[in-house]
Amino acid sequence: MENDLFTAYDSNPNFTGREDILDRLRTASGSERPTALVGADGNGKTLIAAEYARARMTEYDFVCWVRAGDPITLISDYAELNKTLGLPDTENLVEAAEAVSIWLEQYDRWLLIFDDASDPGILADYLPRGGSGQIVITSSRPGWDEVAATLVVGTLDRAGSVRLLLRRSGREDEKAAEALAEALGDLPLALEMAGAYIAWTGVSLSRYLEMYKKRLQEIDPRGIPAPVAAAFEISFEQVRAVSSKAVEYLNMCALLAPQYLPIDLLIGASVLLPQDLETATEALSRRGLVGSGKNHLSVHPLVQALALRHLDEESKKSWIEATLVAMGEAFSTYMENIFTWPECARLLPHVLTALEHAEEEEEEADSEAASKTASTLLNQVGLYLHRRGYFAGAKEVLERLLTLDEKTYGQDHPEVATDLNNLGSLLRVMGDLDGAKAMLERALAIEEVAEEADSLKIAIRANNLGTVLRVMGDLEGAKAMFQRALALDEAAYGPNHLKTAIRINNMGEVLQDLGDLEGARRNYEQALLVFRRFLGEDHHYAQRAQDNLDSL
Repeated sequence: MENDLFTAYDSNPNFTGREDILDRLRTASGSERPTALVGADGNGKTLIAAEYARARMTEYDFVCWVRAGDPITLISDYAELNKTLGLPDTENLVEAAEAVSIWLEQYDRWLLIFDDASDPGILADYLPRGGSGQIVITSSRPGWDEVAATLVVGTLDRAGSVRLLLRRSGREDEKAAEALAEALGDLPLALEMAGAYIAWTGVSLSRYLEMYKKRLQEIDPRGIPAPVAAAFEISFEQVRAVSSKAVEYLNMCALLAPQYLPIDLLIGASVLLPQDLETATEALSRRGLVGSGKNHLSVHPLVQALALRHLDEESKKSWIEATLVAMGEAFSTYMENIFTWPECARLLPHVLTALEHAEEEEEEADSEAASKTASTLLNQVGLYLHRRGYFAGAKEVLERLLTLDEKTYGQDHPEVATDLNNLGSLLRVMGDLDGAKAMLERALAIEEVAEEADSLKIAIRANNLGTVLRVMGDLEGAKAMFQRALALDEAAYGPNHLKTAIRINNMGEVLQDLGDLEGARRNYEQALLVFRRFLGEDHHYAQRAQDNLDSL
């Protein structure tokens, strides 16, 4: 059995060469040490891992594919393996990931692939320390010797390059293929784009070589291998001539994660997708610019980078904002229902990538509209990760949100106060009480001096700060905060409102801590009446108030 991410990699009939690496992966299958395929982008590391997995399907009961480019996507994909392995469902990402690790350490006949891994230190926490499976890592970054045996993936050998060109192009002229392969530097991505272009347009290998040499003199690759950049420009120019919609489609794809873009989840929310999606996809895939499957597509990161270079500054801003809106609409639709959180998991890498582009753009040029859209989406992602128990990821996202909003609105804006409140509440759950206190004190101070002070927000900030102070042992400080919150909510809602009852119960708890048991009893009894009236006696608020009463 394999997970959905692996099934996204369809069998590649044009795969050729790499026999030495495949042989060494087979030899390593009996080793407890992972194997890392390390090489530059465009050398085909992911394709090698996929080809190896397909060739060995009968030898494994489970093939598990995990995107490991950033910590949040890594834990999300890894936790989703609990479904592939038949483990019990859990909403908590950390608990699900731990269950997957325990299972892998106890069983054998599994292949686990960490694709595009960025950090050996982060990945080390997800490497099973037992079991009899095989682990393969792909990465463009060096430094894996401490956690894995490294296999360097370079360019194709010349014979492999020629075979790839002939297969992909459908041509038979080996001499011309060898000349073109040499010019393309034997780079698999450049060979793929060239072969696809030749197959679709019908030009000869020799004619393409002429076109390529001319284009090579005209481009500025700027850090991207020149053969890849030149081959892209030839294909992109042809796509632009036949389909403006395909170009727009590629613009959107360039702002999302490179792998497993879930079209089915986006098509209803995004105004960016062209109506004739199939034609646009075909125009790109036939020229080797995207890979497509039933409900997904993929775009190589180098192709994404090259596509974005064709956008001027204003166009790029517009595409980033439109992509963020589409991501926000799709993600928020699924976030509110825990039963659709698997759809959130599918969208998450693309949301994160779109947000990274927005934050980079904000650093380079002031774009307030995009910043506000990014702010909303960052908040949604932080809330989602908090709900799913991945507090470290939620903290990272909420800190990014705070930085963005401070730049967009200023240090003392109410939006910043909301960020500080949310981050402070998260730090409290994580046990960082000093950090939580600092965040919540600053949030309260901002609300107090706002031009249009919001008493209800002040009540929320005061209550949250009181909760932290109580845990820290500052009972008088907590009592003062709870009193303030209670007075504000009682003035707004009346004494018998649900929100007021929550404050009353909190006050009872700090009074009990201070030894005022009669005062605590009055508060608990008053809160319990309201909770039972509005929520029923089985609700957790009512049960908490009853437990508090019973403890006196």
